[in-house]
Amino acid sequence: MQDNQPICSETVFKTPWFSVQQEQFANRPELQDQPYFSITCSDAVLVLARTVDSQWILVKQFRPAMRESTLEFPAGSIDSNESPLEAAARELFEETGYVCRSLQPMGMGRIMASRHPARGYAFFGDNAYRDGEFQSLDHTEVVLATTSELKELVQEGQFQQLAGLALFVLAEWNLQEKIMREM
Repeated sequence: MQDNQPICSETVFKTPWFSVQQEQFANRPELQDQPYFSITCSDAVLVLARTVDSQWILVKQFRPAMRESTLEFPAGSIDSNESPLEAAARELFEETGYVCRSLQPMGMGRIMASRHPARGYAFFGDNAYRDGEFQSLDHTEVVLATTSELKELVQEGQFQQLAGLALFVLAEWNLQEKIMREM
């Protein structure tokens, strides 16, 4: 049996958002005795939310790593003092001003297991409504899309969040109903 624990581990770079770990593993021929680098960051949430009039809630925001604005479902880091459910409700509200009567957990997964050990928690919320006390963030724009409009955005390459698309499958499996229907 191979040992999965590193023989040494060191943080080689740190920012407020993530850090880079350098680790060395013994008896792992696939690593060819080379150091391995991983990116550590907070666990996160992803929220698939549908409004009371059956539109999907998207957020448009600038992503420096991509050098462009992207369309995504609301998402963000889990703060150290909150649960994934609390983080999902907070992120949905902070980014969009929407509130769901209930957010249902759809599961936990990992986005890039080759480099990120962080967990992603997925939630589905239905019948979302806009809270009147919302103060819009200067750097985000809320975009509402029907199912057919969202499909068009995906097919045109304007919506590229693969984890968000996978959330539709999780939601349909967990809820045992088709949620991509037009209403």
